[in-house]
Amino acid sequence: MTAQQQSAHTIFTGGEVLTVDAHDSVAEAVSVRNGLIEAVGTSAEIETLAGPETRRVDLAGRTLMPGFIDAHAHLTMVGSNLTSVSCKDPSVRSVGDLLGQLRTKADSLPAGAWVRAWGFNETVIAEGRYPTRAELDGVTTEHPLIVVRACGHISAVNSRALELAGIDAATPDPVGGRISHDDSGEPDGVLIESAHMRMFSTAVLSDAELDASNEAGSELFARHGVTSIHDATGQGFSHLRGLQRAVATGLVKQRIYAVVGGLGDSLGIVRDTMRVGIFSGLGDHRFRIGPLKLFLDGSSSGPTVWTREPYTSDPSTCGVSYLSQEGLDEVFVEAHAQGWQLTSHAQGDAAIEMLLNTIERAQRGHPREDARHRVEHGGLAAPDLVARMAELGVVPTANPAFHYEYGDSYIRNYGERVEHMYPLADYVRAGVPVAIGSDAPVTEVSPLRGIHAALTRRSRSGAEVGARQRVGLMDAVRMYTLNGARASHEDEVKGSVEVGKFADLVVLDRSLMSADVEEIPEVGVAMTMVGGEVVWEG
Repeated sequence: MTAQQQSAHTIFTGGEVLTVDAHDSVAEAVSVRNGLIEAVGTSAEIETLAGPETRRVDLAGRTLMPGFIDAHAHLTMVGSNLTSVSCKDPSVRSVGDLLGQLRTKADSLPAGAWVRAWGFNETVIAEGRYPTRAELDGVTTEHPLIVVRACGHISAVNSRALELAGIDAATPDPVGGRISHDDSGEPDGVLIESAHMRMFSTAVLSDAELDASNEAGSELFARHGVTSIHDATGQGFSHLRGLQRAVATGLVKQRIYAVVGGLGDSLGIVRDTMRVGIFSGLGDHRFRIGPLKLFLDGSSSGPTVWTREPYTSDPSTCGVSYLSQEGLDEVFVEAHAQGWQLTSHAQGDAAIEMLLNTIERAQRGHPREDARHRVEHGGLAAPDLVARMAELGVVPTANPAFHYEYGDSYIRNYGERVEHMYPLADYVRAGVPVAIGSDAPVTEVSPLRGIHAALTRRSRSGAEVGARQRVGLMDAVRMYTLNGARASHEDEVKGSVEVGKFADLVVLDRSLMSADVEEIPEVGVAMTMVGGEVVWEG
Protein backbone atom coordinates (compact mmCIF):
# COMPACT_ATOMS: atom_id res chain seq x y z
CA MET A 1 0.00 0.00 0.00
CA THR A 2 1.39 3.40 -0.92
CA ALA A 3 1.56 6.33 1.50
CA GLN A 4 -1.05 8.09 -0.61
CA GLN A 5 -3.42 5.13 -0.36
CA GLN A 6 -2.86 4.89 3.40
CA SER A 7 -3.73 8.54 3.96
CA ALA A 8 -6.56 8.71 1.43
CA HIS A 9 -9.97 9.79 2.69
CA THR A 10 -13.05 8.15 1.26
CA ILE A 11 -16.67 8.65 2.22
CA PHE A 12 -19.53 6.37 1.27
CA THR A 13 -23.01 7.93 1.42
CA GLY A 14 -26.59 7.15 0.48
CA GLY A 15 -26.43 3.44 1.15
CA GLU A 16 -27.49 0.53 3.27
CA VAL A 17 -24.61 0.04 5.70
CA LEU A 18 -24.82 -3.29 7.51
CA THR A 19 -22.63 -2.56 10.52
CA VAL A 20 -22.87 -6.03 12.16
CA ASP A 21 -22.50 -4.29 15.50
CA ALA A 22 -24.08 -5.65 18.69
CA HIS A 23 -27.49 -4.36 17.56
CA ASP A 24 -27.20 -5.17 13.83
CA SER A 25 -27.58 -1.45 13.21
CA VAL A 26 -28.09 -0.24 9.66
CA ALA A 27 -26.56 3.15 8.83
CA GLU A 28 -26.40 5.28 5.66
CA ALA A 29 -22.80 6.35 5.37
CA VAL A 30 -19.19 5.65 6.38
CA SER A 31 -15.98 7.68 6.45
CA VAL A 32 -12.64 5.90 5.90
CA ARG A 33 -9.34 7.59 6.75
CA ASN A 34 -5.79 6.22 7.08
CA GLY A 35 -7.01 2.67 6.54
CA LEU A 36 -9.48 2.77 9.42
CA ILE A 37 -13.19 3.45 9.84
CA GLU A 38 -13.38 7.06 11.01
CA ALA A 39 -17.13 7.48 11.39
CA VAL A 40 -20.46 5.75 10.76
CA GLY A 41 -23.76 7.63 10.55
CA THR A 42 -26.16 9.45 8.30
CA SER A 43 -25.13 10.81 4.91
CA ALA A 44 -25.45 14.37 6.21
CA GLU A 45 -23.17 13.64 9.17
CA ILE A 46 -20.51 11.98 7.05
CA GLU A 47 -20.59 14.72 4.40
CA THR A 48 -19.38 17.22 7.00
CA LEU A 49 -16.08 15.30 7.21
CA ALA A 50 -15.27 15.70 3.50
CA GLY A 51 -12.43 17.88 2.25
CA PRO A 52 -10.95 18.84 -1.13
CA GLU A 53 -9.06 15.53 -1.49
CA THR A 54 -11.90 13.29 -0.34
CA ARG A 55 -13.08 10.58 -2.67
CA ARG A 56 -16.86 10.39 -2.61
CA VAL A 57 -18.69 7.15 -3.38
CA ASP A 58 -22.47 7.39 -3.83
CA LEU A 59 -23.83 4.02 -2.79
CA ALA A 60 -27.22 4.85 -4.35
CA GLY A 61 -29.02 2.44 -2.07
CA ARG A 62 -26.52 -0.38 -2.45
CA THR A 63 -25.20 -2.36 0.51
CA LEU A 64 -21.89 -1.60 2.17
CA MET A 65 -20.85 -4.14 4.78
CA PRO A 66 -17.78 -5.64 6.44
CA GLY A 67 -15.58 -7.52 4.01
CA PHE A 68 -16.29 -11.22 3.97
CA ILE A 69 -14.03 -13.37 6.12
CA ASP A 70 -13.70 -16.84 4.64
CA ALA A 71 -12.94 -18.90 7.73
CA HIS A 72 -11.82 -22.00 5.83
CA ALA A 73 -10.47 -21.92 2.28
CA HIS A 74 -7.48 -23.08 0.26
CA LEU A 75 -6.22 -19.95 -1.49
CA THR A 76 -3.26 -21.55 -3.26
CA MET A 77 -5.32 -24.47 -4.51
CA VAL A 78 -7.99 -22.10 -5.84
CA GLY A 79 -5.34 -20.20 -7.80
CA SER A 80 -3.63 -23.35 -9.06
CA ASN A 81 -6.93 -24.73 -10.27
CA LEU A 82 -7.46 -21.70 -12.50
CA THR A 83 -4.75 -23.10 -14.79
CA SER A 84 -5.79 -26.76 -14.41
CA VAL A 85 -8.51 -28.80 -16.11
CA SER A 86 -11.82 -28.11 -14.40
CA CYS A 87 -14.06 -31.16 -14.09
CA LYS A 88 -16.82 -28.80 -12.90
CA ASP A 89 -16.95 -27.25 -16.36
CA PRO A 90 -20.20 -28.24 -18.14
CA SER A 91 -18.12 -29.62 -21.02
CA VAL A 92 -16.88 -32.47 -18.79
CA ARG A 93 -19.73 -34.92 -18.49
CA SER A 94 -18.02 -38.22 -19.27
CA VAL A 95 -14.70 -39.91 -18.76
CA GLY A 96 -14.05 -39.41 -22.48
CA ASP A 97 -14.63 -35.65 -22.14
CA LEU A 98 -12.13 -35.51 -19.30
CA LEU A 99 -9.49 -37.55 -21.12
CA GLY A 100 -9.73 -35.26 -24.12
CA GLN A 101 -9.17 -32.15 -22.05
CA LEU A 102 -6.31 -33.79 -20.15
CA ARG A 103 -4.63 -34.68 -23.45
CA THR A 104 -4.90 -31.07 -24.63
CA LYS A 105 -3.41 -29.83 -21.36
CA ALA A 106 -0.55 -32.37 -21.49
CA ASP A 107 0.31 -31.28 -25.03
CA SER A 108 0.71 -27.70 -23.79
CA LEU A 109 3.21 -28.56 -21.02
CA PRO A 110 6.89 -29.47 -21.06
CA ALA A 111 7.68 -33.14 -20.47
CA GLY A 112 7.73 -34.01 -16.79
CA ALA A 113 5.40 -31.21 -15.70
CA TRP A 114 2.36 -32.21 -13.68
CA VAL A 115 -0.96 -32.40 -15.50
CA ARG A 116 -3.67 -31.49 -12.99
CA ALA A 117 -7.45 -31.69 -12.97
CA TRP A 118 -9.77 -30.77 -10.13
CA GLY A 119 -13.43 -30.88 -9.13
CA PHE A 120 -14.09 -34.45 -10.36
CA ASN A 121 -17.39 -35.90 -9.16
CA GLU A 122 -18.21 -39.40 -10.30
CA THR A 123 -21.90 -38.91 -9.45
CA VAL A 124 -22.34 -36.44 -12.33
CA ILE A 125 -20.17 -38.33 -14.84
CA ALA A 126 -22.00 -40.51 -17.38
CA GLU A 127 -20.05 -43.65 -16.47
CA GLY A 128 -20.44 -43.05 -12.72
CA ARG A 129 -16.81 -43.96 -12.06
CA TYR A 130 -13.26 -42.64 -11.89
CA PRO A 131 -10.93 -42.78 -14.91
CA THR A 132 -8.68 -45.84 -14.72
CA ARG A 133 -4.91 -45.85 -14.52
CA ALA A 134 -4.79 -47.34 -18.03
CA GLU A 135 -7.01 -44.57 -19.41
CA LEU A 136 -4.83 -41.91 -17.81
CA ASP A 137 -1.70 -43.62 -19.14
CA GLY A 138 -3.34 -43.36 -22.55
CA VAL A 139 -3.32 -39.59 -22.12
CA THR A 140 0.36 -39.37 -21.16
CA THR A 141 3.21 -41.30 -19.62
CA GLU A 142 5.68 -38.42 -20.02
CA HIS A 143 3.86 -36.35 -17.40
CA PRO A 144 2.63 -37.30 -13.94
CA LEU A 145 -1.14 -36.77 -13.98
CA ILE A 146 -3.56 -36.28 -11.09
CA VAL A 147 -7.34 -35.88 -11.14
CA VAL A 148 -8.59 -34.67 -7.74
CA ARG A 149 -12.15 -35.33 -6.64
CA ALA A 150 -14.27 -32.30 -5.72
CA CYS A 151 -13.97 -33.08 -2.01
CA GLY A 152 -10.15 -32.97 -2.16
CA HIS A 153 -9.83 -36.36 -0.43
CA ILE A 154 -9.69 -38.79 -3.37
CA SER A 155 -7.71 -38.78 -6.62
CA ALA A 156 -7.12 -40.81 -9.76
CA VAL A 157 -3.55 -40.84 -11.12
CA ASN A 158 -1.46 -42.33 -13.89
CA SER A 159 1.51 -44.69 -13.65
CA ARG A 160 4.08 -41.90 -13.70
CA ALA A 161 2.47 -40.27 -10.66
CA LEU A 162 2.39 -43.60 -8.79
CA GLU A 163 6.06 -44.10 -9.59
CA LEU A 164 7.00 -40.66 -8.22
CA ALA A 165 5.04 -41.34 -5.03
CA GLY A 166 6.67 -44.77 -4.62
CA ILE A 167 3.36 -46.63 -4.79
CA ASP A 168 3.26 -50.11 -6.34
CA ALA A 169 1.49 -53.44 -5.82
CA ALA A 170 3.44 -54.12 -2.63
CA THR A 171 2.68 -50.77 -0.98
CA PRO A 172 0.41 -51.27 2.05
CA ASP A 173 -2.60 -49.07 2.68
CA PRO A 174 -1.62 -46.14 4.91
CA VAL A 175 -3.47 -45.54 8.17
CA GLY A 176 -6.67 -43.68 7.32
CA GLY A 177 -6.53 -44.41 3.60
CA ARG A 178 -6.69 -46.96 0.83
CA ILE A 179 -4.86 -47.70 -2.42
CA SER A 180 -7.39 -49.21 -4.81
CA HIS A 181 -6.28 -52.23 -6.88
CA ASP A 182 -7.46 -53.92 -10.05
CA ASP A 183 -8.20 -57.64 -10.44
CA SER A 184 -4.52 -58.41 -11.04
CA GLY A 185 -3.51 -56.79 -7.74
CA GLU A 186 -1.90 -53.71 -9.32
CA PRO A 187 -2.87 -50.20 -8.17
CA ASP A 188 -5.68 -49.00 -10.45
CA GLY A 189 -4.82 -45.34 -9.85
CA VAL A 190 -7.56 -44.44 -7.36
CA LEU A 191 -6.21 -43.18 -4.03
CA ILE A 192 -8.49 -42.58 -1.06
CA GLU A 193 -7.97 -40.29 1.95
CA SER A 194 -4.42 -40.51 3.40
CA ALA A 195 -3.23 -42.35 0.27
CA HIS A 196 -4.40 -39.36 -1.77
CA MET A 197 -2.85 -36.95 0.73
CA ARG A 198 0.49 -38.68 0.18
CA MET A 199 0.12 -38.20 -3.56
CA PHE A 200 -0.93 -34.58 -3.15
CA SER A 201 2.27 -33.94 -1.19
CA THR A 202 4.23 -35.48 -4.08
CA ALA A 203 2.59 -33.19 -6.63
CA VAL A 204 4.13 -30.06 -5.10
CA LEU A 205 4.05 -26.68 -6.79
CA SER A 206 7.31 -24.89 -7.61
CA ASP A 207 7.95 -21.46 -6.06
CA ALA A 208 7.00 -19.81 -9.35
CA GLU A 209 3.77 -21.84 -9.48
CA LEU A 210 3.03 -20.94 -5.85
CA ASP A 211 3.43 -17.22 -6.55
CA ALA A 212 1.28 -17.35 -9.68
CA SER A 213 -1.38 -19.42 -7.91
CA ASN A 214 -1.52 -17.17 -4.86
CA GLU A 215 -1.80 -14.03 -6.99
CA ALA A 216 -4.55 -15.49 -9.17
CA GLY A 217 -6.43 -16.88 -6.20
CA SER A 218 -6.25 -13.57 -4.34
CA GLU A 219 -7.74 -11.71 -7.30
CA LEU A 220 -10.65 -14.16 -7.47
CA PHE A 221 -11.38 -13.84 -3.75
CA ALA A 222 -11.21 -10.03 -4.05
CA ARG A 223 -13.74 -10.13 -6.90
CA HIS A 224 -16.09 -11.85 -4.47
CA GLY A 225 -15.60 -9.36 -1.65
CA VAL A 226 -13.37 -11.50 0.55
CA THR A 227 -10.97 -9.41 2.63
CA SER A 228 -9.62 -12.07 5.02
CA ILE A 229 -8.88 -15.75 4.47
CA HIS A 230 -8.20 -18.42 7.03
CA ASP A 231 -6.02 -20.50 4.77
CA ALA A 232 -6.53 -24.17 5.61
CA THR A 233 -3.16 -25.24 4.22
CA GLY A 234 -2.23 -27.55 1.39
CA GLN A 235 1.32 -28.72 0.91
CA GLY A 236 2.93 -28.11 4.29
CA PHE A 237 5.82 -25.76 4.98
CA SER A 238 6.51 -24.87 1.33
CA HIS A 239 2.89 -23.74 1.05
CA LEU A 240 3.19 -21.66 4.23
CA ARG A 241 6.42 -20.00 3.08
CA GLY A 242 4.94 -19.27 -0.33
CA LEU A 243 1.85 -17.73 1.20
CA GLN A 244 3.86 -15.52 3.53
CA ARG A 245 6.06 -14.41 0.61
CA ALA A 246 3.00 -13.60 -1.49
CA VAL A 247 1.54 -11.41 1.25
CA ALA A 248 4.86 -9.63 1.84
CA THR A 249 5.31 -8.87 -1.87
CA GLY A 250 1.72 -7.75 -2.41
CA LEU A 251 0.65 -10.68 -4.59
CA VAL A 252 -2.02 -11.54 -2.02
CA LYS A 253 -4.28 -8.64 -1.02
CA GLN A 254 -6.29 -10.33 1.72
CA ARG A 255 -5.35 -10.64 5.38
CA ILE A 256 -4.22 -14.23 5.96
CA TYR A 257 -4.72 -16.33 9.09
CA ALA A 258 -2.53 -19.32 8.33
CA VAL A 259 -3.59 -22.70 9.64
CA VAL A 260 -0.49 -24.84 10.27
CA GLY A 261 -0.74 -28.38 8.96
CA GLY A 262 -0.93 -30.08 5.60
CA LEU A 263 -3.05 -32.37 3.50
CA GLY A 264 -0.22 -34.90 3.66
CA ASP A 265 1.47 -35.89 6.95
CA SER A 266 -0.35 -33.29 9.01
CA LEU A 267 0.77 -35.08 12.18
CA GLY A 268 4.45 -34.79 11.23
CA ILE A 269 4.07 -31.12 10.32
CA VAL A 270 2.30 -30.35 13.59
CA ARG A 271 4.97 -32.13 15.64
CA ASP A 272 7.79 -30.37 13.79
CA THR A 273 6.13 -26.99 14.32
CA MET A 274 5.67 -27.59 18.04
CA ARG A 275 9.43 -28.13 18.41
CA VAL A 276 10.14 -24.59 17.13
CA GLY A 277 8.63 -22.93 20.20
CA ILE A 278 6.21 -20.53 18.48
CA PHE A 279 2.43 -20.50 18.93
CA SER A 280 -0.73 -19.03 17.45
CA GLY A 281 -0.80 -15.26 16.97
CA LEU A 282 2.74 -14.79 15.67
CA GLY A 283 2.82 -12.19 12.90
CA ASP A 284 0.72 -9.12 12.18
CA HIS A 285 -2.74 -8.37 10.84
CA ARG A 286 -1.65 -9.04 7.24
CA PHE A 287 -0.14 -12.47 7.89
CA ARG A 288 -0.70 -14.24 11.17
CA ILE A 289 -0.01 -17.78 12.34
CA GLY A 290 -3.25 -19.48 13.31
CA PRO A 291 -4.05 -22.87 14.82
CA LEU A 292 -2.39 -26.23 14.50
CA LYS A 293 -4.53 -28.55 12.41
CA LEU A 294 -4.80 -32.33 12.23
CA PHE A 295 -7.00 -34.57 10.11
CA LEU A 296 -9.35 -36.82 12.05
CA ASP A 297 -11.58 -38.18 9.27
CA GLY A 298 -12.61 -37.86 5.67
CA SER A 299 -14.91 -36.14 3.22
CA SER A 300 -18.63 -35.49 3.69
CA SER A 301 -19.34 -36.20 0.02
CA GLY A 302 -16.75 -38.98 -0.48
CA PRO A 303 -18.32 -40.25 1.72
CA THR A 304 -15.54 -41.05 4.19
CA VAL A 305 -16.44 -39.12 7.37
CA TRP A 306 -16.15 -41.01 10.67
CA THR A 307 -19.56 -41.54 12.23
CA ARG A 308 -20.90 -42.91 15.51
CA GLU A 309 -23.52 -44.96 13.64
CA PRO A 310 -23.11 -46.69 10.25
CA TYR A 311 -23.92 -44.86 7.04
CA THR A 312 -27.54 -44.95 5.91
CA SER A 313 -26.32 -45.83 2.40
CA ASP A 314 -23.92 -48.54 3.61
CA PRO A 315 -24.56 -50.13 7.04
CA SER A 316 -21.20 -51.91 6.81
CA THR A 317 -19.13 -48.76 7.36
CA CYS A 318 -18.69 -45.84 9.74
CA GLY A 319 -16.11 -44.18 7.50
CA VAL A 320 -12.42 -43.37 7.97
CA SER A 321 -10.57 -42.48 11.17
CA TYR A 322 -7.06 -41.00 10.96
CA LEU A 323 -6.07 -40.99 14.65
CA SER A 324 -6.90 -42.66 17.95
CA GLN A 325 -8.15 -40.68 20.93
CA GLU A 326 -4.86 -41.37 22.69
CA GLY A 327 -2.85 -40.23 19.67
CA LEU A 328 -4.77 -36.96 19.44
CA ASP A 329 -4.50 -36.31 23.17
CA GLU A 330 -0.75 -36.91 23.12
CA VAL A 331 -0.15 -34.15 20.57
CA PHE A 332 -2.87 -31.61 21.24
CA VAL A 333 -2.86 -31.47 25.03
CA GLU A 334 0.80 -30.47 24.86
CA ALA A 335 0.11 -28.02 21.99
CA HIS A 336 -2.59 -26.36 24.09
CA ALA A 337 -0.17 -26.10 27.01
CA GLN A 338 2.32 -24.37 24.70
CA GLY A 339 -0.27 -21.73 23.78
CA TRP A 340 -1.49 -23.00 20.44
CA GLN A 341 -5.02 -22.63 19.18
CA LEU A 342 -6.17 -26.11 18.19
CA THR A 343 -8.29 -27.31 15.31
CA SER A 344 -8.93 -30.44 13.30
CA HIS A 345 -10.69 -31.48 10.17
CA ALA A 346 -13.59 -33.26 11.86
CA GLN A 347 -16.66 -33.97 9.74
CA GLY A 348 -18.36 -36.98 11.29
CA ASP A 349 -19.90 -36.98 14.76
CA ALA A 350 -17.35 -39.54 16.01
CA ALA A 351 -14.48 -37.28 14.88
CA ILE A 352 -16.07 -34.15 16.38
CA GLU A 353 -16.62 -35.96 19.68
CA MET A 354 -13.00 -37.08 19.78
CA LEU A 355 -11.72 -33.53 19.20
CA LEU A 356 -14.01 -32.13 21.92
CA ASN A 357 -12.77 -34.82 24.30
CA THR A 358 -9.20 -33.68 23.69
CA ILE A 359 -10.04 -30.00 24.10
CA GLU A 360 -11.80 -30.74 27.37
CA ARG A 361 -8.80 -32.71 28.67
CA ALA A 362 -6.40 -29.98 27.56
CA GLN A 363 -8.37 -27.29 29.38
CA ARG A 364 -8.74 -29.43 32.49
CA GLY A 365 -5.00 -30.00 32.67
CA HIS A 366 -3.92 -26.51 31.57
CA PRO A 367 -6.78 -24.01 32.02
CA ARG A 368 -6.62 -21.13 29.57
CA GLU A 369 -9.10 -18.30 29.15
CA ASP A 370 -10.63 -17.64 25.74
CA ALA A 371 -8.59 -20.24 23.83
CA ARG A 372 -11.21 -20.32 21.04
CA HIS A 373 -10.21 -23.76 19.82
CA ARG A 374 -11.91 -24.64 16.56
CA VAL A 375 -13.59 -27.46 14.70
CA GLU A 376 -13.03 -27.33 10.94
CA HIS A 377 -16.31 -28.21 9.21
CA GLY A 378 -18.08 -29.99 12.08
CA GLY A 379 -20.40 -31.67 9.61
CA LEU A 380 -22.55 -34.05 11.64
CA ALA A 381 -22.85 -31.96 14.78
CA ALA A 382 -25.66 -33.55 16.80
CA PRO A 383 -27.26 -31.50 19.63
CA ASP A 384 -25.05 -33.06 22.33
CA LEU A 385 -21.95 -31.96 20.41
CA VAL A 386 -23.29 -28.44 19.91
CA ALA A 387 -23.92 -28.20 23.65
CA ARG A 388 -20.34 -29.26 24.36
CA MET A 389 -18.99 -26.67 21.91
CA ALA A 390 -20.93 -24.00 23.77
CA GLU A 391 -19.61 -25.20 27.12
CA LEU A 392 -16.00 -25.34 25.90
CA GLY A 393 -16.06 -22.05 23.99
CA VAL A 394 -15.27 -23.81 20.71
CA VAL A 395 -15.69 -22.03 17.36
CA PRO A 396 -16.83 -24.30 14.49
CA THR A 397 -16.27 -23.30 10.86
CA ALA A 398 -19.26 -24.61 8.94
CA ASN A 399 -19.78 -24.92 5.19
CA PRO A 400 -23.43 -24.29 4.28
CA ALA A 401 -22.63 -24.12 0.55
CA PHE A 402 -21.93 -27.85 0.73
CA HIS A 403 -25.69 -28.37 1.03
CA TYR A 404 -26.20 -26.81 -2.39
CA GLU A 405 -23.50 -28.80 -4.16
CA TYR A 406 -23.59 -32.11 -2.29
CA GLY A 407 -26.93 -32.10 -0.44
CA ASP A 408 -28.52 -34.89 -2.46
CA SER A 409 -25.67 -37.25 -1.59
CA TYR A 410 -25.93 -36.20 2.07
CA ILE A 411 -29.56 -37.30 2.20
CA ARG A 412 -28.63 -40.62 0.59
CA ASN A 413 -25.60 -41.31 2.78
CA TYR A 414 -26.67 -39.95 6.16
CA GLY A 415 -30.48 -40.06 6.15
CA GLU A 416 -32.11 -38.19 9.02
CA ARG A 417 -28.72 -37.01 10.28
CA VAL A 418 -28.86 -34.17 7.73
CA GLU A 419 -31.17 -32.46 10.22
CA HIS A 420 -28.05 -31.76 12.29
CA MET A 421 -25.52 -31.30 9.49
CA TYR A 422 -23.70 -27.95 9.63
CA PRO A 423 -26.46 -26.99 12.12
CA LEU A 424 -26.36 -23.20 11.91
CA ALA A 425 -29.69 -22.63 13.68
CA ASP A 426 -28.68 -24.92 16.55
CA TYR A 427 -25.44 -22.95 16.90
CA VAL A 428 -27.35 -19.66 17.07
CA ARG A 429 -29.74 -21.03 19.71
CA ALA A 430 -26.81 -22.36 21.77
CA GLY A 431 -24.79 -19.14 21.51
CA VAL A 432 -21.97 -20.83 19.58
CA PRO A 433 -20.19 -18.21 17.39
CA VAL A 434 -20.04 -20.31 14.23
CA ALA A 435 -18.00 -18.92 11.35
CA ILE A 436 -18.52 -19.80 7.68
CA GLY A 437 -15.91 -21.07 5.26
CA SER A 438 -16.34 -21.82 1.58
CA ASP A 439 -13.67 -24.55 1.64
CA ALA A 440 -12.99 -23.39 -1.92
CA PRO A 441 -12.15 -25.07 -4.25
CA VAL A 442 -14.41 -27.79 -2.76
CA THR A 443 -17.22 -25.32 -3.41
CA GLU A 444 -17.18 -21.99 -5.22
CA VAL A 445 -15.51 -18.95 -3.66
CA SER A 446 -18.69 -16.83 -3.54
CA PRO A 447 -19.81 -15.90 0.00
CA LEU A 448 -23.22 -15.05 -1.44
CA ARG A 449 -23.65 -18.69 -2.43
CA GLY A 450 -22.86 -19.70 1.15
CA ILE A 451 -25.28 -17.12 2.58
CA HIS A 452 -28.03 -18.29 0.22
CA ALA A 453 -27.48 -21.90 1.28
CA ALA A 454 -27.63 -20.88 4.95
CA LEU A 455 -30.99 -19.23 4.32
CA THR A 456 -32.52 -21.99 2.18
CA ARG A 457 -30.82 -25.33 3.03
CA ARG A 458 -31.61 -26.55 -0.47
CA SER A 459 -29.51 -28.71 -2.78
CA ARG A 460 -28.89 -28.06 -6.45
CA SER A 461 -31.88 -30.30 -7.25
CA GLY A 462 -34.11 -28.30 -4.88
CA ALA A 463 -34.25 -30.91 -2.13
CA GLU A 464 -34.43 -29.64 1.44
CA VAL A 465 -31.39 -30.68 3.49
CA GLY A 466 -32.31 -30.16 7.13
CA ALA A 467 -34.69 -27.21 6.71
CA ARG A 468 -34.95 -26.59 10.47
CA GLN A 469 -31.34 -25.34 10.40
CA ARG A 470 -32.17 -22.33 8.24
CA VAL A 471 -31.06 -18.98 9.66
CA GLY A 472 -31.94 -15.36 8.94
CA LEU A 473 -29.98 -13.01 6.71
CA MET A 474 -28.26 -11.05 9.47
CA ASP A 475 -27.28 -14.24 11.28
CA ALA A 476 -25.66 -15.51 8.09
CA VAL A 477 -23.91 -12.17 7.47
CA ARG A 478 -22.51 -12.22 11.01
CA MET A 479 -21.19 -15.75 10.49
CA TYR A 480 -19.35 -14.61 7.35
CA THR A 481 -17.90 -11.48 8.98
CA LEU A 482 -17.64 -10.84 12.73
CA ASN A 483 -17.70 -14.51 13.72
CA GLY A 484 -14.88 -15.16 11.27
CA ALA A 485 -12.88 -12.43 13.00
CA ARG A 486 -13.67 -14.02 16.35
CA ALA A 487 -12.34 -17.36 15.10
CA SER A 488 -8.94 -15.71 14.59
CA HIS A 489 -9.00 -13.62 17.80
CA GLU A 490 -9.35 -10.44 15.70
CA ASP A 491 -12.93 -9.33 16.36
CA GLU A 492 -11.66 -6.20 18.13
CA VAL A 493 -10.09 -4.90 14.91
CA LYS A 494 -12.25 -6.21 12.06
CA GLY A 495 -15.46 -8.01 11.14
CA SER A 496 -17.88 -5.12 11.65
CA VAL A 497 -18.29 -1.54 10.44
CA GLU A 498 -17.42 0.30 13.67
CA VAL A 499 -15.22 3.27 14.42
CA GLY A 500 -11.55 2.39 14.84
CA LYS A 501 -11.67 -0.94 13.04
CA PHE A 502 -9.82 -1.71 9.84
CA ALA A 503 -11.56 -0.40 6.74
CA ASP A 504 -12.05 -3.90 5.31
CA LEU A 505 -15.25 -3.35 3.36
CA VAL A 506 -17.29 -4.65 0.47
CA VAL A 507 -19.82 -2.74 -1.62
CA LEU A 508 -22.43 -4.93 -3.30
CA ASP A 509 -24.14 -4.06 -6.55
CA ARG A 510 -27.58 -3.76 -4.93
CA SER A 511 -29.36 -3.78 -1.59
CA LEU A 512 -28.85 -7.14 0.09
CA MET A 513 -31.69 -6.61 2.56
CA SER A 514 -34.16 -5.88 -0.23
CA ALA A 515 -33.01 -8.68 -2.52
CA ASP A 516 -35.25 -11.68 -3.04
CA VAL A 517 -33.73 -14.75 -1.39
CA GLU A 518 -33.41 -16.54 -4.74
CA GLU A 519 -31.58 -13.52 -6.13
CA ILE A 520 -28.81 -13.61 -3.51
CA PRO A 521 -26.37 -15.92 -5.39
CA GLU A 522 -26.46 -13.44 -8.29
CA VAL A 523 -25.63 -10.39 -6.15
CA GLY A 524 -22.39 -8.94 -7.43
CA VAL A 525 -19.49 -7.07 -5.84
CA ALA A 526 -18.87 -3.49 -6.92
CA MET A 527 -15.86 -2.79 -4.70
CA THR A 528 -13.59 -4.57 -2.24
CA MET A 529 -11.45 -2.57 0.18
CA VAL A 530 -8.72 -3.86 2.53
CA GLY A 531 -7.30 -1.40 5.04
CA GLY A 532 -8.67 1.52 3.07
CA GLU A 533 -7.08 0.32 -0.18
CA VAL A 534 -9.37 -0.63 -3.06
CA VAL A 535 -8.23 -4.08 -4.17
CA TRP A 536 -11.11 -4.75 -6.54
CA GLU A 537 -13.55 -2.46 -8.34
CA GLY A 538 -15.97 -3.71 -10.96
